[in-house]
Amino acid sequence: MTVAARPRPAAGVVAEVAARRRVDVLAALADLDAGELRRRVAVAPPPRPIAERLAAPGLHVIAEIKRSSPSAGTIAAAGDDIVARSRSYQRGGAAAISVLCEPHWFGGSMAELTAIRAAVAVPVLAKDFVVEGAQLDLLRAAGADLVLLLAVLHRGRALGRFVDAARDLGLEPLVEAHDDRELDAALATGARLIGINNRDLRTLEVDPERAARLRERVPEDRLVIAESGVRDAAVVRGWRALGFDAALVGEALVRAADPESAVRSFVAAGRPPGDPANLDRIPFVKVCGITDAAGIEAAVRAGADAIGLNLVPGTPRALDLAEATALAARLRAVAPPGARPLVVAVTVDLALEELNRIGAVLEADAIQLNGAEPPAVIAALERPAWKVLHLPAMSGGTYGRASTDAVVAGVLPAIRAARAAGAQRILLDTSGGPHPGGTGVRSDPGLVGAVAREADVVLAGGLNPANVGPALRAAPVTGVDVASGVEEPRTAGERPVKDAFKVALFVKRARDARIDRPNLAIRPVSVHPGLVEADARGRWGMERDFGGRYVPETLMGALEQLESAYDAIRHDPRFWAQLRELLERFAGRPTALYRADRLAEAAAVEARRLAERAMSAASAAGHRQAVPSFRLYLKREDLAHTGAHKINNALGQALLTRRLGKSRVIAETGAGQHGVATATACALLGLPCVVFMGEEDIRRQAPNVLRMRALGAEVRSVTSGTATLKDAVNEAMRDWVTNVETTHYVLGSAMGPHPYPTIVRDLQRRIGDEAARQLHDVEGRLPDLALACVGGGSNAIGLLARFIGEGSVRLAVAEAAGDGIATGRHAAAIAGGTAGILHGSRSLMLQDRDGQVVEAHSASAGLDYPGVGPQLAALAEAGRLEVATATDREAIAAMRSVTRTEGILPALETAHAVAALPKLLAGTEGSGQRLPEGALVLLGFSGRGDKDMAALERFADVGPWADEP
Repeated sequence: MTVAARPRPAAGVVAEVAARRRVDVLAALADLDAGELRRRVAVAPPPRPIAERLAAPGLHVIAEIKRSSPSAGTIAAAGDDIVARSRSYQRGGAAAISVLCEPHWFGGSMAELTAIRAAVAVPVLAKDFVVEGAQLDLLRAAGADLVLLLAVLHRGRALGRFVDAARDLGLEPLVEAHDDRELDAALATGARLIGINNRDLRTLEVDPERAARLRERVPEDRLVIAESGVRDAAVVRGWRALGFDAALVGEALVRAADPESAVRSFVAAGRPPGDPANLDRIPFVKVCGITDAAGIEAAVRAGADAIGLNLVPGTPRALDLAEATALAARLRAVAPPGARPLVVAVTVDLALEELNRIGAVLEADAIQLNGAEPPAVIAALERPAWKVLHLPAMSGGTYGRASTDAVVAGVLPAIRAARAAGAQRILLDTSGGPHPGGTGVRSDPGLVGAVAREADVVLAGGLNPANVGPALRAAPVTGVDVASGVEEPRTAGERPVKDAFKVALFVKRARDARIDRPNLAIRPVSVHPGLVEADARGRWGMERDFGGRYVPETLMGALEQLESAYDAIRHDPRFWAQLRELLERFAGRPTALYRADRLAEAAAVEARRLAERAMSAASAAGHRQAVPSFRLYLKREDLAHTGAHKINNALGQALLTRRLGKSRVIAETGAGQHGVATATACALLGLPCVVFMGEEDIRRQAPNVLRMRALGAEVRSVTSGTATLKDAVNEAMRDWVTNVETTHYVLGSAMGPHPYPTIVRDLQRRIGDEAARQLHDVEGRLPDLALACVGGGSNAIGLLARFIGEGSVRLAVAEAAGDGIATGRHAAAIAGGTAGILHGSRSLMLQDRDGQVVEAHSASAGLDYPGVGPQLAALAEAGRLEVATATDREAIAAMRSVTRTEGILPALETAHAVAALPKLLAGTEGSGQRLPEGALVLLGFSGRGDKDMAALERFADVGPWADEP
């Protein structure tokens, strides 16, 4: 093989190595005639494919063999058995083995490549300094499956010729770049594998962030490999979050005493996350227009959720029914148990009888209707119907607001009509083209987003591996459908066939698009946007009349800095992956979802008692039937490290403190749960911590005070006001004003000045995100009622945020009624408060006619606060949130009832939600609406009650529900 190689001017070490390598290669070639080299290439073992393997889910490890390097000197011991080491790499799960072939600086050879290739079953990468075209033949003859090509060594066109020559030999080229110019050259070649090296080969200096910076410039239809700078698994986890497909790991593995275990640790770090919150964010993926068995097998290997078989005569991918039936049978034969893609029959304007016949013969899981089929056909189908509706294709410009509104206004009624008729899924495709059905052209993203915000839709049309990820991040569609975007180049007169690599990469990019991005909108919402997100000024509500930032000028700079820093990480998958990893390994997430049948039975009995009390004696018996049957699930935040949900926010804000460059943390606490969580996070990350706590709460929560001090935190007693949570917040803010340059205030609840309500909500929302997926896994659907206790609101909004846009889910909170709402001695800011400004935010709060704060009263230190977060206030004002209350005594009775029926000691705060449940069931509080029979109730079990033993003693006269009059 001859390539006209004109070396690119290179400086430093790489130039010196390349020059010497040219001498060596030319000498080796001089000893071989062209015929012998061709013969060796011809008898070399067939290349082992790598691209589809790297396109599988997760980040894969390419484990390297090298004896030395210019930067590290000698790495492997002289007697190191590199063949045995390569086998250890394979046993550890390496996707490929990289072998250095350069002898003078790296101690490698082609002979070692041949020996290793014969010893392992995975592909082998020839890591060499390729300077001559015939060098590729030498490497292929030695057994290489992949070859490294350095963009630094070759000008653009020459680099492209090397890529083409490698492919002609069956070698998969990995083109490596380390700066923007080299990356442009690498991308221009069309190579499928792009390497980004953190090391500058001219100077040997390593910039650990180079790969992260350059990754976003690589289109998603390429496989991207990060190189250099791997010392531990945390680096690999970060690269996986950024969308790298592989990591080339060398020195850390060569120096490892147990290379198999070392590889396993890196492989584990590269696996995609499997936590419930992330699984809930993965879109549905359908591969349509499959025409042969190879396409079926590619879709199954890739993990597609559904495949489409086209039964529309005259279209390029049309099958007759016998062909489609054979392909469906092949799918059922090769798909793993429990992971079979759905079989979808794609049709256009067929009679109902024919549709039902096709469904029966094909044993289809769904019938896709791509024509003008009316709702009556959908309703009469014997199998689930998927209806395709069409949007205009994207033109050179974008749709303006008026034209977008007009299209949406036309599409939404059709979606609603199809849904009302029973359509299981709605697909959005583009209109036009020579054939019925799709066009292979994308619709305007803004138009898609406008429809998807209003209706649950699957996006089709013009998608491919390069654009599916951005499309899923730009619009809250719930799935994607692809056909032409994953096909091999067309051959005239033949049916299109799927490219297995493109299929695998499409599915991977789709499934990864929203992983570790918990704040992206991923589904439609049925409420005003102001109930879901704050505006740029931090205002919530349908009138944007809650929230904001009402603070002294001395704090404005700190809040603006915090807002800027948080904006930078709010959609940064590396930050959220790091936090998720901490929460999993350190804090015990995901927490369990527990079905509490005995507590449910006791709550139902209590609900009937309350209903009877509320009704006249004559109608009590009839009303008794109004309490529905239900299943109760507890989201067990009491099982999280430190015993409550507060650790979610504390760990996140502690990481944020590092991003801000601050060296000190302060926090407030009432029940002590947030204080303990913050002290724990600071101990873990080595940050000094000061916790402000009211003197009264210190007395009530002595065990948590001892825990905070044991963790190294300073607990400062607050004696002003009522010496409770409100006053602790006041003192923390005063400290922040004084020490704003060095200190970050870890506010514990979803209240306070913007951006705190958003930050705390985002950090706590994993409670509801996890619960939604966990409940779906066991019940197949969302809850009918989600209920949480509420003080400032971190627990409540953490559970409820996931369900705000789900119209079928009732949202409810339980406020602390203290001695009773009528007494005025309570902490019910929603039920008994008015709008005002408290702690830097406009929300609902307890205040007198002069606007002065009225002190809250509750036996629960965590709920003893005279306000509530602005998002919850907005939800309540809009009627989206039901409110119930529980007095101190009712909460104690509920606390004892949980303990007696389930053997779980809840926090006194949590017990307020339990106490409110019978009232909601009986309809005596909340909306008064009756839940359906067989209802699912999700209750946020915010914390454990070890800290509240003194309260149980103080209310020793209060028994569980059955004992109360």
